[in-house]
Amino acid sequence: MVSSFVGLNKLIVPKPRYHPRFVVSVVALIALFLVDLVLTRTLGITLFQYYWIPVVVAASFATPRQVGWFTSLAIVLTVIWSLQAAQVTTLELLLRLAGLIGMAWVSMHLARKLQAEERSNRELKEHYQLLAENAPDVVLSSDRNGRIAWVSPSVRQLLGHDPGELEGQSIDRLLLEADRGRLEQAIGLVLNGSSSGCDLRFRAADGAIRWVSMALRPLLGSGGDVLGMVGSWRDIHGEVEARQAEERTKAALAASEERLRLTMENASTGIALLDATGHFLSINPTGCRLLDLDGPGLEGLTWQDCSPAADQASEGPLMEELLSGRRPSYRLRKRILQRAGRSIWVDCSVSCSRHPDGSTAFVIAQFNDVTEMVQAEAALATSEERYRLLAENSSDVVLLIKDGVISWISPSLTCMLGWKPEEWIGHPLSRFIPADEQPALERDLHTLAAGRTVVSRLQALAHDHSHRWVELHASPYRDLDGHLDGIVGSFRTVDQEVAAERELARRACTDELTGLVNRHEALEQITAIAGRVQRHGDATAVLFCDLDNFKEINDTFGHLPGDELLRTVATRIRMGLRSGDMAARIGGDELMVVLQGVRSLNDAVTIAEKLRRAVAEPIPTSAGYLTITLSIGVTMVESGENPDEIISRADRAMYRAKQTGRNQVLAFNELNGSAADRSVSWQPVL
Repeated sequence: MVSSFVGLNKLIVPKPRYHPRFVVSVVALIALFLVDLVLTRTLGITLFQYYWIPVVVAASFATPRQVGWFTSLAIVLTVIWSLQAAQVTTLELLLRLAGLIGMAWVSMHLARKLQAEERSNRELKEHYQLLAENAPDVVLSSDRNGRIAWVSPSVRQLLGHDPGELEGQSIDRLLLEADRGRLEQAIGLVLNGSSSGCDLRFRAADGAIRWVSMALRPLLGSGGDVLGMVGSWRDIHGEVEARQAEERTKAALAASEERLRLTMENASTGIALLDATGHFLSINPTGCRLLDLDGPGLEGLTWQDCSPAADQASEGPLMEELLSGRRPSYRLRKRILQRAGRSIWVDCSVSCSRHPDGSTAFVIAQFNDVTEMVQAEAALATSEERYRLLAENSSDVVLLIKDGVISWISPSLTCMLGWKPEEWIGHPLSRFIPADEQPALERDLHTLAAGRTVVSRLQALAHDHSHRWVELHASPYRDLDGHLDGIVGSFRTVDQEVAAERELARRACTDELTGLVNRHEALEQITAIAGRVQRHGDATAVLFCDLDNFKEINDTFGHLPGDELLRTVATRIRMGLRSGDMAARIGGDELMVVLQGVRSLNDAVTIAEKLRRAVAEPIPTSAGYLTITLSIGVTMVESGENPDEIISRADRAMYRAKQTGRNQVLAFNELNGSAADRSVSWQPVL
């Protein structure tokens, strides 16, 4: 059997018609005959008695028919020899032929027997080869080191490998690295003369992992030493997966039962199992605590007995429908009576477990203590009623926004903006905000979505299409779980406050006497303008204006005519400017003009000259017509300058204009390098 496994890789080749040794035997017999003739004639020695030896030898490898032919040849050669040997008698010839024929018969019988054994061996070999090649299990042979010598073609079905590719490879190269240790142990047992087997994970040709049961046994030599191994691989992937699935199922079932036990014992919810009549079968510790009873105290007690009569009446029909199968479960809130006349509110969920035939197995009652919740809900209902009355009768408008639209708004909306609440409900707040206020509203909504509170002012559309300023106070609205669930807010009209604040802002940035921009606001605007010049290359000029001899007018005519004159000068300068230009009073008799969008310094000088001539016209005052002139210094704003540099340069040009005769316009680039600088000290206008 073992030898058949070793030679399974060799093809069965049909024997040739005439075995080479048969041909050699024929030639040897003929040669023996020829030698016999020569020896008989020359020396009188005969070799006839040895003719049977080739016949007997041929029986070990020739077919019976070939032995017959060989015997016939020997008889013919014997007859020919006898004809050449005169001393041989007929009786001797017949005896020798009879002996030869007898030996031939024995040889043919022996050949026939050997042929039958050879045919049986060949058929057995073919049988084992077909069995190995077509068996579902893989049959293989290997050397002592586990290197594959031959493997049956069924390995292609098992692992997808071609048998020829695996010959010469080590078995451990087909295994996962984690399983190679078990293979080494199995091979070690086989090398010690014992059979071995183990389950291993093989890597198939497509990279998939398959479980295979491997059986090995030693291939022993004539001396009992281990020459190699023969074995088989059987696909057990499905069995292993089924076994692992069964083990996982058992483990999951055990874990589930343990979880159910722990859940029952440690659940914060009361759990009771009841029979069809309502008697307790079992109850967990939490349930005992809620019922204020222990195990012995529950004997003979039913689930209905734990509640007041009013609650029993409401639950009775539900339990009847549950037991009859008309209802799968029910839930209700009821009271549980405890000892000493106390009662608690519980939230109950009751269901039924049934046998396969539909009959009731047991009833499951789960209940939680919700006494505090019931009390809180009662308090909340009272509080909600109070807040409802407050919201509906408040002068401020209160609103609730959910999913981006207004879900509720207080009736005070009608008194404030003329809208009815139902005209706002179901619409986004942005529908009632003017377009220029939309960006501010979007910023507020993003802030609220981030969970922060918003206090802002914006305009709202009244029902008569007018714009009303409102102050909005809004906060994120959170549900009971703390999740954002909308926006709650209130608003009131602040038109008067906005008007007052704007007036204050105007006064803060303008000169009270002339209505021109004051010094602080002028510096802020020059800073912004210088930045724009640097970014966009706009041409901007600054005019520094000083009223000539204004102090003498004040000293001569008093401050009232001086103030009247100063207001008129400011008006004439403002009227001579374009809408984008700015005029400011930065000192007692010092004014500054900013010209934006001029093409060159010459354009700025031209505008300054126009202003100078306009101011020089007589001005009516309470002291009569008075005349005042301007000395104006002009400079261009350069990129990267700060306001002090710009004003200082224009002031130096104005100072030179006053030094050289007053009532004139002088540009800064007309000054030579030796011009005297003037130290400027700014004083606020009080």
